[in-house]
Amino acid sequence: MKDCTYYDLLGVSMDADEKEIADAKNFLVKKMHPDENINSSFDTTSYIQNVLTAYRILSDPDSRRVYDRRIRNPIRRETRAEREREREMKRTGPLSPNFAPYWEAANKLNGLVSESAVLLKPRKFSRQEPDAERLAAMAEEAHPHILVLKDGEIPRRYWFAHAMNWLLFQWSQNRDLPYPLLYSMYDSYLEQCKSALEKKKITSQNALFLNNLDKLIAYRQLQS
Repeated sequence: MKDCTYYDLLGVSMDADEKEIADAKNFLVKKMHPDENINSSFDTTSYIQNVLTAYRILSDPDSRRVYDRRIRNPIRRETRAEREREREMKRTGPLSPNFAPYWEAANKLNGLVSESAVLLKPRKFSRQEPDAERLAAMAEEAHPHILVLKDGEIPRRYWFAHAMNWLLFQWSQNRDLPYPLLYSMYDSYLEQCKSALEKKKITSQNALFLNNLDKLIAYRQLQS
């Protein structure tokens, strides 16, 4: 069985033109956008990153020629110019650090907060207190994820899943964007692309998430 190529990943032939490659990339990114797969257990992050890598290589004529020669003749030795170009590409890293670990920490934190919210929700006709031991254990589990986000100086108001999914997607599109600009872009997105009702719903969900997070954190503080 042959190895999967960037062409296979995008679902195009090796003689595809620039428009076909761009259209394939746009289709896959939209289809695998975190907002479209929020209820799925499939992690789309790595998949989207691979799609964007394939697009960056195949949309650049020089990179594509080098790549095509490599997959057509794997044992061919690279020229000095090609090696220099590859080393230069490796040296030129993103201006912004990798956002994926912060998204992963927030994703796990959102899961723990959602689970704790169920335990904290008052039950009708019941005087039973919430399971403090279990909540304390969950708070302890959440603590490392909170530290990751704090160490990355990610503002609390962007820890909510909707914001983090959007920020990850935009960062994957352009890894040179500094984080403060990403936050500003998200705020503008809510203002310009969401209706008043949609914005109110997202804002309310974010406020509820932060409130439940504070309640969960309190159980760790009680145990210390």
